[in-house]
Amino acid sequence: MQEAEKLSILKDLIAINTVNDNEEQIANYLSDLFDKHHVKNEVIDQFEKRSNIVAEIGHDSGKVLAFAGHEDTVHENNRSEWTKDPFEATVISDKMYGRGVTDMKAGLAAMAIAIIELQEAKVKLNGRLKFMATISEELTQGGAHYLCQHGLVDDVDSMIIGEPTGIQKAGENQHKLIYAHKGALIYTVKSVGKAAHSSTPELGIDAIDNLINYRSAEKKYFAEKMQSDDDLGTTIYTPDIFQGGKQVNSIPDFAFEQVMVRTIPQLPNQQIVDDLNAIIAKFNQDSNYQLSLEVNFSGNPVSSPLDTEVVDVIQTASIDQLGTQLETGVLSMGTDASQYQTEKPDLNVFILGPGNDTAHRADENIDLKSYYQFIDLYKEVAKGYLK
Repeated sequence: MQEAEKLSILKDLIAINTVNDNEEQIANYLSDLFDKHHVKNEVIDQFEKRSNIVAEIGHDSGKVLAFAGHEDTVHENNRSEWTKDPFEATVISDKMYGRGVTDMKAGLAAMAIAIIELQEAKVKLNGRLKFMATISEELTQGGAHYLCQHGLVDDVDSMIIGEPTGIQKAGENQHKLIYAHKGALIYTVKSVGKAAHSSTPELGIDAIDNLINYRSAEKKYFAEKMQSDDDLGTTIYTPDIFQGGKQVNSIPDFAFEQVMVRTIPQLPNQQIVDDLNAIIAKFNQDSNYQLSLEVNFSGNPVSSPLDTEVVDVIQTASIDQLGTQLETGVLSMGTDASQYQTEKPDLNVFILGPGNDTAHRADENIDLKSYYQFIDLYKEVAKGYLK
């Protein structure tokens, strides 16, 4: 494939607005691209306008390697902060700008193109190379969960997720190989009170006061849970949203908080939920309290061993294509790997992709050199692992 076509594919993906929706267009675009190059693929509809896609090349005997990524992006936020149109890819010098170009449409395009070029070169693979692109990674990891439910990860031995792993230094991207990241738990605690006129507060039950009392107990709970993981560090607790009340002359009859927790294996997601529900149950013994907890999202921590074949293959390919062996590292943020490794605990999954630390920011960008390099890197990894 010529470089101009590789550039055009990435531009086309940026032009498709997939802010937490509309991934169907990405899936159909990639399906048409795979069809054009005779790569077997299937669009997997999940919701209206929201579709995953799975493709594969190779043979049934041997190992299975998966290239995985997501089709959705975060919101562009304040347009006035962008100096370029976020949904019209802009190339200036050696950089492309646009929402999702780093997180992670460059990774998605690079993986798809790598598979196409391997197919067209008739490279013999001792096993199968799969491509998996999912919906809703940014909010729920729902697409990855759906693929797991339908058995599409059961046969995978190793996986590379093409999330951006570069940091801009001295005008160059320096990449790491990510082998572990924290889990994520998002939950809502609701407090139901009793409305009353503000002139007679004794006739009401203040839902905000009750939630504040609970929140103090919650904060104490996390402060006391100071376990640490050698790789991932400590649990990160951030109560980010707190709302209640409807008007100034009424006792508030409802309040809620929403909390994000970055989790580690020493304090698992389900243990946190169970412990908080026990705290809530204790408050609810008082008839003035009516608290409840709802889990909005749960993704477990991820970790894969570095002394494994796929890592050796990745490092060899990195020396050849990037000119250096990769440092290894961990992340606090989550990826679809949480769903894949929960479904298949022995799955070796690593994060490695083109892109940098401009993800989620205005004027998100990628240097095109790394985009083209990663296409070749992914090809070398597939050939080395499936030799």
